[in-house]
Amino acid sequence: MPARNTLHVSVTPELAAFVDEQIASGDYRTASEVVRAGLRLLADQERRKERRHAHPPQGKRDAR
Repeated sequence: MPARNTLHVSVTPELAAFVDEQIASGDYRTASEVVRAGLRLLADQERRKERRHAHPPQGKRDAR
């Protein structure tokens, strides 16, 4: 199993309720699993955004 770092975070009551709902749904067993899934999605989104900025679509002109 890979090494893990421990983080302590504060969330709003709404986010805490969302985490609880995800666990209750059976899709996740722990709050950590929910947070890791969310962070993976955020990391993927950021990588896609970086690729778009590094390689803009061909044929588009500056909007200046």
